Amino acid sequence: MNQTILAILMLSQGLSTAQEAATPRVAKPPGEPLARTCIPHPLNVLQFTPPPLRVEKKLPACRIDASVTHRASPTTTLTLQRGEASTAPDLPPPPPPPLPTSPTEPTPEQLARRLYALRHSFNLGATIFDHRLSVIQWTDPVTLTPYRAICGFDVGLLAGVGDFIHCGEKYRFFLIHSHYDTTAVHRFANRWRIKIPEVPEGGILITHGDPADTAAAALPAILGGVIDAEKDRLLAYQAARQTYFAASAAWHAAHPIPPRSETIILRPHRGSRYLTNPTPGKSVGAK
Repeated sequence: MNQTILAILMLSQGLSTAQEAATPRVAKPPGEPLARTCIPHPLNVLQFTPPPLRVEKKLPACRIDASVTHRASPTTTLTLQRGEASTAPDLPPPPPPPLPTSPTEPTPEQLARRLYALRHSFNLGATIFDHRLSVIQWTDPVTLTPYRAICGFDVGLLAGVGDFIHCGEKYRFFLIHSHYDTTAVHRFANRWRIKIPEVPEGGILITHGDPADTAAAALPAILGGVIDAEKDRLLAYQAARQTYFAASAAWHAAHPIPPRSETIILRPHRGSRYLTNPTPGKSVGAK
């Protein structure tokens, strides 16, 4: 893996032509330029629908050879039972391992595609203050350098989106974020003083990492560009998500799942040691 990353770094500067040829571009809609920035899929949120009532599962009758019950709570129990042997067919044997092959050097086109895939798929975490400032963190997948940036926009608007197009190239991402209302925080923790460098609206300040690595440090600007291009849709989308979450939370609070006792029946398969040793915990042949 390290050798592959090193090879990518060494050849990335000289692979612009190969990368352009290997870059999977998105299809151009009629009448729309290719180098666009947008979220290509609908941002729809379904209305909350209460889940169906739980159906009590009825198990077929079988012989029980051993049973043990544990107290799970003051009012419920968990019972584990060993039933008669299963009559399910044997599992097929695993396929033979593949024959070893000699390693081959990746071609420039393969390296270009690998570099493109690494740069266009990322994970990031974000702490958002007052829906105005975002502190985001990510790790460059090529150099493995950690980055942190303070952005003058709400990265949480991209929650649940999953992918977007920036300048005609498709990106996929996974976002974990949290929101802080600084007024509420100060109300309940008046000694906690949050110190965040101020940045102008839409501004970006990289506080950790290598700003000179333009490919790695470009992520905040890419996110900001998508938010600027799709802000109206994103605001409506997040409002719909909040409505859905509120309805779901209210329904589940009004319909809590009552505690109940559970029984789990384990049926040994052919070849199991329990079939030759009917007494659990006692070795075969012991007297």
